[in-house]
Amino acid sequence: MAQIKLTTLENLLDINEEIKRKSLSDPRIEYSGDRIYPVKIYKLSALINSVPVYRSVFEITAYYLKNIILLQAFPDANHRTALSTVEMFLKINGYSFNYAPEDAYQFRKELYARRMREYKTYEEMPISVLKEKDNQVFSLCLDFVKAHTK
Repeated sequence: MAQIKLTTLENLLDINEEIKRKSLSDPRIEYSGDRIYPVKIYKLSALINSVPVYRSVFEITAYYLKNIILLQAFPDANHRTALSTVEMFLKINGYSFNYAPEDAYQFRKELYARRMREYKTYEEMPISVLKEKDNQVFSLCLDFVKAHTK
C-alpha cells in the first residue's frame, strides 16, 4: 500500500490566500475580516500535527473537511478552504474530487444542522475537536467525500 501524502500548513495557508487573492479581482467572491481577525496558526498547526495517519485516505479527508470548518482558523472562506484542501489532498493521493455547487450548498446546510445538534453552536470550536471520537459531523463529511470521489 502506498504511503498517504498529507497536507501541510503551507498548503492550507496557500489555499486560503488564493481564495482571498481571487476575491480582490472578482466581486462575486467574498472574503472579509482579514484586517480584523488574524489567521489562527496555532489551530492550523494542531490540525496538521493531529492527522490520524493510521486511518484511510477517505477518513483523513473527512478529518480535514470537518476540522478546517469547525476550527474556523481563517478570517473568512473556511468552508471553501476545506473543500479546496479536500480536492488537493485527494488529487495528490491519486483521486479525483468533483461536486456541483448545489451539492456543496446541500452539504453546508446539513452540516449546519448537525453542528447545532452535536455542539449546540455554530461558533468556532476549540482544538479538542481534533481528538474527539467520530460523530455525526464526521460521518456527514465522510459520506460527502465518498459520494464525490473517483
